[in-house]
Amino acid sequence: MSIRKYIAYLRTIETGSITQAANELGYTQSAVSKMISDLESEWQITLLTRNHTGIEITSEGQELLPSLHEIVKNYMDLKFAVSELHGVQSGLLRLGCFTSLATSALPLVLRPFHEKYPNIGIQLFNGEYNEISDWLRRGMIDCGFLALPTSNNFETTYLFQDSLVAVLPPEHPMVHQPCYPVSRLPFESFVKLKELQDYEINRFLDHLATCPKTTYEVTGDVALLAMVECGLGMSIVHDLILRPMRYHIVRLPLDITQFREVGIAVKRGSTPSAVTHLFIDHVISRMKNSTFLEGMH
Repeated sequence: MSIRKYIAYLRTIETGSITQAANELGYTQSAVSKMISDLESEWQITLLTRNHTGIEITSEGQELLPSLHEIVKNYMDLKFAVSELHGVQSGLLRLGCFTSLATSALPLVLRPFHEKYPNIGIQLFNGEYNEISDWLRRGMIDCGFLALPTSNNFETTYLFQDSLVAVLPPEHPMVHQPCYPVSRLPFESFVKLKELQDYEINRFLDHLATCPKTTYEVTGDVALLAMVECGLGMSIVHDLILRPMRYHIVRLPLDITQFREVGIAVKRGSTPSAVTHLFIDHVISRMKNSTFLEGMH
C-alpha cells in the first residue's frame, strides 16, 4: 500500500534515521529501506542520499514533501472520520513544545485530553522556538507552542502571559518583600542561565542600567533551581518553569514587569487535521484564561 511507503519516507526524513523510523513504525530497517527504494524506482528519482553522518533528503524529495504531507494528512483525516463512525476517535498528533512549558503546564493539559480521546497518540517534539518554527514550516509537526509574535508563516492563537521572576534561596534577606528590585542584582551572587538560542532572559538583563555579575553559569533550568535552593545564589527565570513548585526556593515578582506571550501555532495556508483541531480547541479551553497559571501551584 503506497500510503505506508509515504509515511515511512516522511518519518525517515523527520527522524533523520531509517533505523529510528523503522522502530517507531514497527517495521524492520530493511522493510523501510525497501519501501523508500520502491518509491524511488516507481518515480525514477532519488529521494535520499546516504553518507557517513546519516541520510539527507534530495532536492527532488524536498520538492515532493508538501504533496506527501497533504496526502498523509488526508489519509489520517479519513481514518479519523471512520473511527468516529465507530464511536472511537483515533489518530496521531505531532506537537512541538519548548522546555519550560513541556515540564510544567503541558502534562496537566495532556492528561484530560488523553482521558477524553484515549486512542489519539501524541508525539512530542521538544525544542527551542526556532526549532519548533522550522518543524512547523517543514510539516514535521502539526502544531506547536511559540512565543508571540511569530513570523507570517504561521497562524497563531494567544494563550497566556508568562512573566520573568526572581528566585531566591529561603534564607535570602528579600524573601518577605512584595517584589524584588532589579537594582540589587549587581550585589548578588547570581546564577545565570546560559541560553543557547532564545536569549529572552539575557536580553532583559542586558537592557538594565546595571547588569548582575555572574557567579555561576549553567545550561539547564533544573541545575539552576537546585543551585538556588542550596544557597549558591539567586537568579531570574520564567515563572512557568516554577509551576508546579518543586524546589524549596522563594519566587518574587520583579519591580520591572517583563513577560512573554505564549500561543499555539499552525502553518499558514495548510489545513490542520481533524485531530489538530480537536487538540487546539482543548488547549484553548484549558489555557486561555487569566487564572490558568495561578491554578498550577
